[in-house]
Amino acid sequence: MDLRLSADECEDAAAGFSTFRAPLPEHATDVTALMSDFYALSSTLGSLADLIKDTHYHRNWPLVQGDLELVRLSLKYTIEDILDFFGRLDGGKATQAGYKRVWLDLTRFFWDESQYTLGTRLAQYKTFLREIGDLMKGRGHDLPLIAGYRVSMKTLMASQEQRVAARFARMSLGRKPPSSDSTDPPSPVSDRRPRRRSFERPRPPHLSPQSPLSPQSPAFNPFFDIPPSAPEAPPTPDAPSSILTGSTSATTATSQSTHSDAVQYHWIREAFSNYGSGTPIPDTSDKAGCFGEPQSGVKAVLKEQGFEQLLQLAFNDSSNMTIYFFLRETDHRVRIVIKVPHRSKPSEYFCLPLNMLEILRQGSCLQLCRRRRGGSELILWATLKFTTIESMVVFFTTFLALRSQDSGRPVDHIRDYEMEDEEELYGGQIIDDTYRHALRIYQDTVSGAIRLQASVHLSEMDRTPVWTAFVTPHLGRRGWLRRLDHRTVLVRELRPIILMSAEDYNPPVTSREEHVLKFASSGDADAFLGAMEDAALSLLT
Repeated sequence: MDLRLSADECEDAAAGFSTFRAPLPEHATDVTALMSDFYALSSTLGSLADLIKDTHYHRNWPLVQGDLELVRLSLKYTIEDILDFFGRLDGGKATQAGYKRVWLDLTRFFWDESQYTLGTRLAQYKTFLREIGDLMKGRGHDLPLIAGYRVSMKTLMASQEQRVAARFARMSLGRKPPSSDSTDPPSPVSDRRPRRRSFERPRPPHLSPQSPLSPQSPAFNPFFDIPPSAPEAPPTPDAPSSILTGSTSATTATSQSTHSDAVQYHWIREAFSNYGSGTPIPDTSDKAGCFGEPQSGVKAVLKEQGFEQLLQLAFNDSSNMTIYFFLRETDHRVRIVIKVPHRSKPSEYFCLPLNMLEILRQGSCLQLCRRRRGGSELILWATLKFTTIESMVVFFTTFLALRSQDSGRPVDHIRDYEMEDEEELYGGQIIDDTYRHALRIYQDTVSGAIRLQASVHLSEMDRTPVWTAFVTPHLGRRGWLRRLDHRTVLVRELRPIILMSAEDYNPPVTSREEHVLKFASSGDADAFLGAMEDAALSLLT
Protein backbone atom coordinates (compact mmCIF):
# COMPACT_ATOMS: atom_id res chain seq x y z
CA MET A 1 0.00 0.00 0.00
CA ASP A 2 1.92 3.02 -1.28
CA LEU A 3 0.34 6.02 0.42
CA ARG A 4 3.20 8.28 -0.70
CA LEU A 5 2.28 7.52 -4.30
CA SER A 6 -1.36 8.34 -3.56
CA ALA A 7 -0.27 11.62 -1.95
CA ASP A 8 1.72 12.55 -5.07
CA GLU A 9 -1.27 11.72 -7.27
CA CYS A 10 -3.41 14.11 -5.20
CA GLU A 11 -0.84 16.86 -5.77
CA ASP A 12 -0.94 16.09 -9.50
CA ALA A 13 -4.72 16.42 -9.57
CA ALA A 14 -4.59 19.72 -7.68
CA ALA A 15 -1.98 21.10 -10.06
CA GLY A 16 -4.09 20.06 -13.04
CA PHE A 17 -7.09 21.95 -11.71
CA SER A 18 -4.93 25.06 -11.35
CA THR A 19 -5.11 25.62 -15.12
CA PHE A 20 -8.90 26.03 -14.92
CA ARG A 21 -8.96 29.14 -12.73
CA ALA A 22 -7.89 31.76 -15.25
CA PRO A 23 -10.16 30.71 -18.15
CA LEU A 24 -13.15 30.07 -15.83
CA PRO A 25 -13.29 32.98 -13.37
CA GLU A 26 -16.94 32.26 -12.65
CA HIS A 27 -15.93 28.83 -11.28
CA ALA A 28 -12.65 29.97 -9.66
CA THR A 29 -14.02 29.50 -6.13
CA ASP A 30 -15.10 25.91 -6.80
CA VAL A 31 -11.83 25.10 -8.58
CA THR A 32 -9.75 26.53 -5.73
CA ALA A 33 -11.79 24.50 -3.23
CA LEU A 34 -11.02 21.29 -5.14
CA MET A 35 -7.32 22.18 -5.25
CA SER A 36 -7.36 22.79 -1.49
CA ASP A 37 -9.10 19.46 -0.89
CA PHE A 38 -6.53 17.56 -2.94
CA TYR A 39 -3.59 19.20 -1.19
CA ALA A 40 -5.24 18.42 2.17
CA LEU A 41 -5.66 14.79 1.11
CA SER A 42 -2.00 14.66 0.08
CA SER A 43 -0.93 15.94 3.49
CA THR A 44 -3.20 13.48 5.33
CA LEU A 45 -1.98 10.53 3.29
CA GLY A 46 1.62 11.52 3.97
CA SER A 47 0.92 11.64 7.70
CA LEU A 48 -0.75 8.22 7.59
CA ALA A 49 2.26 6.81 5.74
CA ASP A 50 4.44 7.99 8.64
CA LEU A 51 2.03 6.49 11.18
CA ILE A 52 2.21 3.10 9.50
CA LYS A 53 6.00 3.08 9.91
CA ASP A 54 5.83 4.10 13.57
CA THR A 55 6.16 1.01 15.77
CA HIS A 56 4.09 2.68 18.51
CA TYR A 57 0.95 2.24 16.40
CA HIS A 58 1.54 -1.19 14.84
CA ARG A 59 -1.00 -2.84 17.13
CA ASN A 60 -3.80 -0.74 15.60
CA TRP A 61 -2.82 -1.39 11.99
CA PRO A 62 -5.16 -4.42 11.55
CA LEU A 63 -8.08 -2.22 12.65
CA VAL A 64 -7.61 0.29 9.82
CA GLN A 65 -5.89 -1.61 7.02
CA GLY A 66 -9.07 -2.62 5.18
CA ASP A 67 -10.69 0.82 5.39
CA LEU A 68 -7.50 2.59 4.35
CA GLU A 69 -7.12 0.39 1.29
CA LEU A 70 -10.78 1.02 0.42
CA VAL A 71 -10.25 4.80 0.44
CA ARG A 72 -6.96 4.54 -1.44
CA LEU A 73 -8.43 2.49 -4.30
CA SER A 74 -11.53 4.66 -4.65
CA LEU A 75 -9.38 7.80 -4.64
CA LYS A 76 -7.13 6.27 -7.29
CA TYR A 77 -10.13 5.63 -9.58
CA THR A 78 -11.36 9.18 -8.99
CA ILE A 79 -8.02 10.74 -9.93
CA GLU A 80 -7.71 8.56 -13.04
CA ASP A 81 -11.12 9.80 -14.17
CA ILE A 82 -10.09 13.40 -13.56
CA LEU A 83 -6.92 12.98 -15.61
CA ASP A 84 -8.99 11.56 -18.46
CA PHE A 85 -11.02 14.76 -18.48
CA PHE A 86 -7.86 16.88 -18.43
CA GLY A 87 -6.77 15.01 -21.54
CA ARG A 88 -9.75 16.32 -23.49
CA LEU A 89 -8.48 19.89 -23.46
CA ASP A 90 -7.31 21.21 -26.79
CA GLY A 91 -3.66 21.96 -26.34
CA GLY A 92 -1.69 24.53 -24.39
CA LYS A 93 -3.83 27.21 -26.04
CA ALA A 94 -7.14 25.61 -25.16
CA THR A 95 -10.03 28.03 -25.52
CA GLN A 96 -12.23 29.25 -22.72
CA ALA A 97 -15.09 27.32 -24.29
CA GLY A 98 -12.97 24.16 -24.21
CA TYR A 99 -12.24 24.55 -20.52
CA LYS A 100 -15.90 25.22 -19.77
CA ARG A 101 -17.03 22.16 -21.72
CA VAL A 102 -14.58 19.91 -19.86
CA TRP A 103 -15.52 21.45 -16.50
CA LEU A 104 -19.24 20.89 -17.08
CA ASP A 105 -18.68 17.34 -18.36
CA LEU A 106 -16.46 16.55 -15.37
CA THR A 107 -18.94 17.85 -12.80
CA ARG A 108 -21.83 16.03 -14.49
CA PHE A 109 -19.86 12.77 -14.63
CA PHE A 110 -19.16 12.69 -10.89
CA TRP A 111 -22.74 13.65 -10.07
CA ASP A 112 -24.12 10.87 -12.28
CA GLU A 113 -21.76 8.31 -10.74
CA SER A 114 -22.63 8.93 -7.10
CA GLN A 115 -25.50 11.46 -6.99
CA TYR A 116 -23.28 13.98 -5.19
CA THR A 117 -20.57 16.40 -6.29
CA LEU A 118 -16.84 15.79 -6.58
CA GLY A 119 -16.31 18.27 -3.73
CA THR A 120 -18.58 16.20 -1.49
CA ARG A 121 -16.69 13.04 -2.43
CA LEU A 122 -13.36 14.63 -1.52
CA ALA A 123 -14.83 15.82 1.80
CA GLN A 124 -15.85 12.23 2.53
CA TYR A 125 -12.34 11.00 1.73
CA LYS A 126 -10.87 13.61 4.09
CA THR A 127 -13.23 12.84 6.97
CA PHE A 128 -12.85 9.06 6.57
CA LEU A 129 -9.05 9.36 6.54
CA ARG A 130 -9.11 11.63 9.61
CA GLU A 131 -11.16 9.08 11.53
CA ILE A 132 -8.82 6.32 10.38
CA GLY A 133 -5.86 8.33 11.65
CA ASP A 134 -7.52 8.87 15.03
CA LEU A 135 -8.28 5.15 15.29
CA MET A 136 -4.69 4.33 14.37
CA LYS A 137 -3.43 6.66 17.13
CA GLY A 138 -5.90 5.28 19.66
CA ARG A 139 -7.57 8.66 20.07
CA GLY A 140 -11.26 9.43 20.27
CA HIS A 141 -12.96 8.25 17.11
CA ASP A 142 -16.54 7.88 15.92
CA LEU A 143 -17.16 4.20 15.16
CA PRO A 144 -20.73 4.75 13.84
CA LEU A 145 -19.35 7.48 11.55
CA ILE A 146 -16.60 5.15 10.30
CA ALA A 147 -19.17 2.40 9.66
CA GLY A 148 -21.35 4.82 7.71
CA TYR A 149 -18.48 6.02 5.55
CA ARG A 150 -17.41 2.41 4.99
CA VAL A 151 -20.84 1.55 3.57
CA SER A 152 -20.88 4.69 1.43
CA MET A 153 -17.36 4.04 0.14
CA LYS A 154 -18.15 0.41 -0.74
CA THR A 155 -21.18 1.56 -2.71
CA LEU A 156 -19.05 4.06 -4.61
CA MET A 157 -16.32 1.46 -5.20
CA ALA A 158 -18.86 -0.98 -6.63
CA SER A 159 -19.91 1.63 -9.18
CA GLN A 160 -16.29 2.51 -10.01
CA GLU A 161 -15.18 -1.10 -10.42
CA GLN A 162 -18.18 -1.95 -12.56
CA ARG A 163 -17.32 0.87 -14.93
CA VAL A 164 -13.64 -0.14 -15.04
CA ALA A 165 -14.57 -3.76 -15.73
CA ALA A 166 -16.82 -2.68 -18.59
CA ARG A 167 -14.00 -0.58 -20.04
CA PHE A 168 -11.57 -3.51 -19.98
CA ALA A 169 -14.19 -5.74 -21.53
CA ARG A 170 -14.52 -3.33 -24.45
CA MET A 171 -10.73 -3.24 -24.80
CA SER A 172 -10.57 -7.05 -24.88
CA LEU A 173 -13.28 -7.28 -27.53
CA GLY A 174 -11.40 -4.85 -29.73
CA ARG A 175 -7.99 -6.55 -29.43
CA LYS A 176 -6.74 -8.66 -32.32
CA PRO A 177 -5.48 -12.16 -31.50
CA PRO A 178 -1.72 -12.63 -31.94
CA SER A 179 -0.55 -14.11 -35.21
CA SER A 180 2.93 -15.23 -36.15
CA ASP A 181 2.55 -14.15 -39.76
CA SER A 182 0.82 -10.84 -39.07
CA THR A 183 2.07 -7.89 -41.06
CA ASP A 184 0.61 -5.33 -38.67
CA PRO A 185 3.16 -3.04 -36.98
CA PRO A 186 3.70 -3.63 -33.27
CA SER A 187 1.70 -1.73 -30.69
CA PRO A 188 3.34 1.53 -29.62
CA VAL A 189 3.76 0.15 -26.12
CA SER A 190 4.15 -3.57 -26.79
CA ASP A 191 7.93 -3.30 -27.22
CA ARG A 192 8.49 -1.50 -23.94
CA ARG A 193 10.25 -3.67 -21.39
CA PRO A 194 8.31 -4.55 -18.23
CA ARG A 195 10.01 -3.60 -14.98
CA ARG A 196 11.26 -6.67 -13.14
CA ARG A 197 11.64 -7.15 -9.44
CA SER A 198 15.29 -7.58 -8.55
CA PHE A 199 17.48 -7.41 -5.48
CA GLU A 200 20.53 -6.75 -7.59
CA ARG A 201 20.04 -3.04 -8.21
CA PRO A 202 17.10 -1.58 -6.29
CA ARG A 203 16.09 2.06 -6.43
CA PRO A 204 17.20 4.35 -3.59
CA PRO A 205 14.95 3.74 -0.57
CA HIS A 206 12.73 6.28 1.19
CA LEU A 207 14.60 7.94 4.01
CA SER A 208 11.39 8.62 5.84
CA PRO A 209 7.28 5.97 -29.42
CA GLN A 210 5.32 7.77 -31.59
CA SER A 211 6.84 11.07 -32.71
CA PRO A 212 6.01 13.80 -30.24
CA LEU A 213 2.96 15.88 -31.03
CA SER A 214 3.25 19.63 -31.13
CA PRO A 215 1.92 21.56 -28.13
CA GLN A 216 -0.87 22.82 -30.34
CA SER A 217 -2.05 19.28 -31.06
CA PRO A 218 -5.61 18.41 -29.99
CA ALA A 219 -4.19 15.56 -27.91
CA PHE A 220 -2.06 17.87 -25.78
CA ASN A 221 -2.66 17.51 -22.05
CA PRO A 222 -2.27 20.83 -20.17
CA PHE A 223 -1.68 19.16 -16.81
CA PHE A 224 1.06 20.61 -14.69
CA ASP A 225 2.59 19.52 -11.44
CA ILE A 226 3.17 22.86 -9.72
CA PRO A 227 0.47 24.78 -7.84
CA PRO A 228 0.21 28.45 -8.83
CA SER A 229 0.04 31.76 -7.02
CA ALA A 230 2.88 31.28 -4.57
CA PRO A 231 5.49 33.98 -4.03
CA GLU A 232 8.85 33.51 -5.71
CA ALA A 233 11.57 32.27 -3.39
CA PRO A 234 14.65 34.42 -2.89
CA PRO A 235 17.31 33.48 -5.44
CA THR A 236 19.91 30.96 -4.36
CA PRO A 237 23.40 32.45 -4.34
CA ASP A 238 25.27 31.36 -7.41
CA ALA A 239 28.04 28.85 -7.01
CA PRO A 240 31.13 29.08 -9.18
CA SER A 241 30.24 27.86 -12.65
CA SER A 242 32.21 25.24 -14.52
CA ILE A 243 32.09 25.66 -18.27
CA LEU A 244 31.25 22.56 -20.26
CA THR A 245 32.51 21.87 -23.73
CA GLY A 246 29.57 22.99 -25.76
CA SER A 247 26.82 25.51 -25.26
CA THR A 248 26.10 25.14 -21.55
CA SER A 249 27.54 26.03 -18.16
CA ALA A 250 26.75 24.18 -14.95
CA THR A 251 26.36 25.30 -11.34
CA THR A 252 25.94 22.88 -8.43
CA ALA A 253 25.53 23.33 -4.68
CA THR A 254 28.56 24.74 -2.91
CA SER A 255 30.10 23.48 0.29
CA GLN A 256 29.04 26.70 2.01
CA SER A 257 25.36 26.10 1.26
CA THR A 258 22.81 24.61 3.62
CA HIS A 259 21.84 21.74 1.35
CA SER A 260 21.24 18.23 2.71
CA ASP A 261 23.87 15.53 2.27
CA ALA A 262 21.83 14.00 -0.55
CA VAL A 263 22.29 17.21 -2.55
CA GLN A 264 25.71 18.26 -1.25
CA TYR A 265 27.37 14.95 -2.21
CA HIS A 266 25.25 14.05 -5.21
CA TRP A 267 26.98 12.41 -8.17
CA ILE A 268 25.69 15.14 -10.49
CA ARG A 269 28.41 17.45 -9.14
CA GLU A 270 31.00 15.49 -11.09
CA ALA A 271 28.87 14.51 -14.08
CA PHE A 272 28.86 18.04 -15.45
CA SER A 273 32.53 18.78 -14.87
CA ASN A 274 34.90 19.20 -17.82
CA TYR A 275 35.05 15.85 -19.58
CA GLY A 276 37.96 16.62 -21.87
CA SER A 277 36.63 16.46 -25.42
CA GLY A 278 34.24 18.43 -27.58
CA THR A 279 33.02 16.92 -30.83
CA PRO A 280 30.83 19.42 -32.70
CA ILE A 281 27.49 18.39 -34.18
CA PRO A 282 25.82 20.27 -37.07
CA ASP A 283 23.25 22.85 -36.05
CA THR A 284 19.67 22.13 -37.10
CA SER A 285 16.81 24.51 -37.70
CA ASP A 286 14.86 23.40 -34.62
CA LYS A 287 14.06 26.24 -32.23
CA ALA A 288 14.90 25.84 -28.56
CA GLY A 289 12.18 26.70 -26.09
CA CYS A 290 9.59 25.45 -23.62
CA PHE A 291 6.04 24.93 -24.86
CA GLY A 292 4.22 24.15 -21.63
CA GLU A 293 2.24 26.39 -19.34
CA PRO A 294 4.30 28.91 -17.32
CA GLN A 295 3.86 28.81 -13.57
CA SER A 296 4.50 31.47 -10.95
CA GLY A 297 6.23 30.89 -7.64
CA VAL A 298 7.79 27.62 -8.74
CA LYS A 299 10.87 27.69 -6.52
CA ALA A 300 8.91 28.67 -3.43
CA VAL A 301 6.47 25.82 -3.87
CA LEU A 302 9.26 23.31 -4.48
CA LYS A 303 10.95 24.45 -1.29
CA GLU A 304 7.70 23.98 0.65
CA GLN A 305 7.41 20.44 -0.74
CA GLY A 306 10.92 19.52 0.43
CA PHE A 307 12.84 19.94 -2.83
CA GLU A 308 16.36 21.37 -2.99
CA GLN A 309 18.17 22.78 -6.00
CA LEU A 310 20.56 20.17 -7.35
CA LEU A 311 21.93 21.72 -10.53
CA GLN A 312 21.67 24.91 -12.55
CA LEU A 313 22.53 24.57 -16.23
CA ALA A 314 22.69 27.70 -18.39
CA PHE A 315 22.31 27.42 -22.17
CA ASN A 316 24.52 30.01 -23.82
CA ASP A 317 22.60 30.20 -27.07
CA SER A 318 19.86 32.37 -28.54
CA SER A 319 17.28 30.91 -26.11
CA ASN A 320 19.30 31.88 -22.98
CA MET A 321 17.28 29.27 -21.11
CA THR A 322 18.36 27.96 -17.72
CA ILE A 323 17.61 24.42 -16.60
CA TYR A 324 17.33 23.55 -12.93
CA PHE A 325 17.07 20.10 -11.36
CA PHE A 326 15.45 19.92 -7.90
CA LEU A 327 15.76 16.83 -5.70
CA ARG A 328 13.66 15.68 -2.72
CA GLU A 329 15.84 13.71 -0.33
CA THR A 330 13.05 11.56 1.15
CA ASP A 331 12.19 9.75 -2.08
CA HIS A 332 14.84 10.94 -4.58
CA ARG A 333 12.13 12.47 -6.73
CA VAL A 334 13.43 15.05 -9.20
CA ARG A 335 11.65 17.91 -10.90
CA ILE A 336 12.99 19.90 -13.80
CA VAL A 337 12.47 23.67 -13.96
CA ILE A 338 13.07 25.67 -17.14
CA LYS A 339 13.56 29.43 -16.96
CA VAL A 340 12.87 31.30 -20.21
CA PRO A 341 13.96 34.98 -20.12
CA HIS A 342 12.18 37.74 -22.04
CA ARG A 343 13.30 41.26 -22.90
CA SER A 344 9.92 42.95 -22.55
CA LYS A 345 8.42 41.00 -19.63
CA PRO A 346 9.51 38.95 -16.62
CA SER A 347 11.08 35.55 -17.09
CA GLU A 348 8.74 32.56 -17.28
CA TYR A 349 9.20 29.33 -15.33
CA PHE A 350 8.02 25.86 -16.37
CA CYS A 351 8.16 22.74 -14.20
CA LEU A 352 7.38 19.02 -14.37
CA PRO A 353 8.50 15.84 -12.57
CA LEU A 354 11.02 13.85 -14.60
CA ASN A 355 8.81 10.76 -14.45
CA MET A 356 6.20 12.56 -16.55
CA LEU A 357 8.72 13.10 -19.37
CA GLU A 358 10.58 11.11 -21.99
CA ILE A 359 13.65 12.36 -23.83
CA LEU A 360 14.26 12.07 -27.56
CA ARG A 361 16.99 13.29 -29.90
CA GLN A 362 16.17 15.32 -32.98
CA GLY A 363 19.32 16.42 -34.82
CA SER A 364 21.26 18.76 -32.53
CA CYS A 365 18.36 18.95 -30.05
CA LEU A 366 16.96 16.91 -27.22
CA GLN A 367 13.18 17.00 -26.96
CA LEU A 368 11.49 16.59 -23.59
CA CYS A 369 8.03 15.14 -24.14
CA ARG A 370 5.03 14.62 -21.90
CA ARG A 371 3.92 11.01 -21.54
CA ARG A 372 0.27 10.36 -22.34
CA ARG A 373 -1.86 7.22 -22.54
CA GLY A 374 0.68 5.11 -20.67
CA GLY A 375 3.54 6.52 -22.73
CA SER A 376 2.17 5.42 -26.12
CA GLU A 377 1.74 9.08 -27.04
CA LEU A 378 4.29 11.84 -26.51
CA ILE A 379 3.58 15.58 -26.41
CA LEU A 380 6.43 18.03 -27.00
CA TRP A 381 7.13 20.06 -23.84
CA ALA A 382 10.59 21.53 -24.40
CA THR A 383 13.44 21.56 -26.93
CA LEU A 384 17.08 21.97 -25.84
CA LYS A 385 19.90 22.68 -28.33
CA PHE A 386 23.48 21.42 -28.04
CA THR A 387 26.65 22.18 -29.97
CA THR A 388 28.71 19.10 -29.01
CA ILE A 389 27.81 15.45 -28.79
CA GLU A 390 29.46 15.21 -25.36
CA SER A 391 27.24 17.86 -23.74
CA MET A 392 24.18 16.22 -25.32
CA VAL A 393 25.12 12.75 -24.06
CA VAL A 394 25.85 13.98 -20.53
CA PHE A 395 22.45 15.66 -20.31
CA PHE A 396 20.70 12.63 -21.87
CA THR A 397 22.27 10.06 -19.53
CA THR A 398 21.89 12.32 -16.48
CA PHE A 399 18.19 12.72 -17.25
CA LEU A 400 17.70 8.94 -17.52
CA ALA A 401 19.66 8.23 -14.35
CA LEU A 402 17.86 10.84 -12.23
CA ARG A 403 14.48 9.65 -13.43
CA SER A 404 15.25 5.97 -12.80
CA GLN A 405 16.49 6.62 -9.27
CA ASP A 406 13.08 8.01 -8.24
CA SER A 407 11.91 5.60 -5.53
CA GLY A 408 8.52 7.26 -5.13
CA ARG A 409 7.04 7.05 -8.64
CA PRO A 410 9.42 5.06 -10.86
CA VAL A 411 8.84 4.95 -14.59
CA ASP A 412 8.46 1.66 -16.40
CA HIS A 413 7.71 0.64 -19.98
CA ILE A 414 10.13 3.25 -21.31
CA ARG A 415 11.88 3.20 -24.65
CA ASP A 416 14.03 6.31 -24.52
CA TYR A 417 17.13 4.58 -23.11
CA GLU A 418 19.01 5.00 -26.43
CA MET A 419 19.63 8.16 -28.44
CA GLU A 420 18.62 8.50 -32.04
CA ASP A 421 21.52 8.61 -34.53
CA GLU A 422 23.72 6.46 -32.28
CA GLU A 423 24.67 3.01 -33.56
CA GLU A 424 25.45 0.18 -31.16
CA LEU A 425 28.76 -1.38 -32.19
CA TYR A 426 28.96 -3.88 -29.35
CA GLY A 427 26.90 -5.22 -26.47
CA GLY A 428 28.07 -7.61 -23.77
CA GLN A 429 28.05 -8.23 -20.02
CA ILE A 430 30.60 -7.20 -17.42
CA ILE A 431 30.95 -7.81 -13.70
CA ASP A 432 31.26 -4.23 -12.51
CA ASP A 433 31.84 -3.53 -8.79
CA THR A 434 30.18 -6.93 -8.06
CA TYR A 435 27.14 -6.04 -10.20
CA ARG A 436 26.30 -7.55 -13.58
CA HIS A 437 26.06 -4.65 -16.02
CA ALA A 438 25.52 -4.39 -19.75
CA LEU A 439 28.46 -2.75 -21.55
CA ARG A 440 27.84 -1.16 -24.93
CA ILE A 441 29.88 0.73 -27.48
CA TYR A 442 27.96 3.54 -29.21
CA GLN A 443 29.04 5.56 -32.24
CA ASP A 444 27.27 8.77 -33.16
CA THR A 445 26.52 8.52 -36.87
CA VAL A 446 26.49 12.33 -37.23
CA SER A 447 29.79 13.32 -35.56
CA GLY A 448 31.55 9.93 -35.53
CA ALA A 449 32.20 10.17 -31.77
CA ILE A 450 32.48 6.89 -29.90
CA ARG A 451 31.68 6.21 -26.27
CA LEU A 452 31.26 3.35 -23.80
CA GLN A 453 28.26 2.97 -21.55
CA ALA A 454 27.57 0.58 -18.70
CA SER A 455 23.93 0.10 -17.71
CA VAL A 456 21.99 -1.85 -15.12
CA HIS A 457 21.15 -5.28 -16.50
CA LEU A 458 17.96 -7.26 -15.79
CA SER A 459 16.61 -5.57 -12.69
CA GLU A 460 13.89 -3.10 -11.72
CA MET A 461 16.25 -0.38 -12.98
CA ASP A 462 16.95 -2.20 -16.25
CA ARG A 463 18.80 -0.05 -18.84
CA THR A 464 19.54 2.72 -16.32
CA PRO A 465 22.97 4.17 -17.21
CA VAL A 466 25.63 3.66 -14.53
CA TRP A 467 28.52 5.36 -16.31
CA THR A 468 29.55 6.56 -19.74
CA ALA A 469 32.95 7.51 -21.14
CA PHE A 470 34.05 9.19 -24.37
CA VAL A 471 36.89 7.29 -26.01
CA THR A 472 37.31 8.76 -29.50
CA PRO A 473 40.71 10.46 -28.78
CA HIS A 474 42.17 7.21 -27.42
CA LEU A 475 41.21 4.87 -30.25
CA GLY A 476 44.24 3.39 -31.99
CA ARG A 477 46.69 4.50 -29.29
CA ARG A 478 49.17 1.80 -28.40
CA GLY A 479 48.77 0.36 -24.92
CA TRP A 480 45.46 2.06 -24.26
CA LEU A 481 43.72 -1.33 -24.01
CA ARG A 482 45.53 -4.22 -22.32
CA ARG A 483 44.37 -7.81 -21.99
CA LEU A 484 45.02 -9.04 -18.45
CA ASP A 485 43.49 -12.52 -18.79
CA HIS A 486 40.86 -14.27 -20.90
CA ARG A 487 38.01 -12.28 -19.31
CA THR A 488 39.65 -9.03 -18.17
CA VAL A 489 40.62 -5.92 -20.13
CA LEU A 490 42.39 -2.93 -18.58
CA VAL A 491 41.71 0.56 -19.96
CA ARG A 492 44.13 3.44 -19.43
CA GLU A 493 43.05 7.06 -19.04
CA LEU A 494 39.36 6.23 -19.07
CA ARG A 495 37.40 9.09 -17.54
CA PRO A 496 33.99 7.59 -16.80
CA ILE A 497 31.14 9.94 -15.93
CA ILE A 498 29.57 8.20 -12.94
CA LEU A 499 25.79 8.41 -12.76
CA MET A 500 25.24 6.76 -9.37
CA SER A 501 26.19 7.58 -5.80
CA ALA A 502 29.46 6.33 -4.37
CA GLU A 503 27.43 4.23 -1.92
CA ASP A 504 25.91 2.32 -4.83
CA TYR A 505 28.84 2.12 -7.23
CA ASN A 506 32.64 2.45 -7.19
CA PRO A 507 34.47 1.89 -10.48
CA PRO A 508 37.01 -0.95 -10.23
CA VAL A 509 40.54 0.32 -10.92
CA THR A 510 44.05 -1.01 -10.51
CA SER A 511 46.82 0.59 -8.46
CA ARG A 512 47.93 2.26 -11.71
CA GLU A 513 44.47 3.85 -12.15
CA GLU A 514 43.57 1.54 -15.03
CA HIS A 515 39.83 0.86 -15.33
CA VAL A 516 39.02 -2.85 -15.01
CA LEU A 517 36.51 -4.36 -17.45
CA LYS A 518 35.83 -7.92 -16.26
CA PHE A 519 33.62 -9.59 -18.85
CA ALA A 520 31.11 -12.34 -18.15
CA SER A 521 32.85 -14.59 -20.68
CA SER A 522 36.00 -14.72 -22.77
CA GLY A 523 33.80 -14.46 -25.85
CA ASP A 524 32.45 -11.10 -24.67
CA ALA A 525 36.00 -9.87 -24.07
CA ASP A 526 37.12 -11.00 -27.55
CA ALA A 527 34.14 -9.34 -29.20
CA PHE A 528 34.77 -6.10 -27.28
CA LEU A 529 38.40 -5.86 -28.36
CA GLY A 530 37.41 -6.68 -31.95
CA ALA A 531 34.75 -3.97 -31.94
CA MET A 532 37.19 -1.39 -30.56
CA GLU A 533 39.72 -2.28 -33.27
CA ASP A 534 37.05 -1.92 -35.97
CA ALA A 535 35.98 1.42 -34.51
CA ALA A 536 39.57 2.71 -34.62
CA LEU A 537 39.93 1.65 -38.24
CA SER A 538 36.63 3.33 -39.16
CA LEU A 539 37.98 6.68 -37.99
CA LEU A 540 40.95 6.35 -40.35
CA THR A 541 38.83 5.81 -43.46
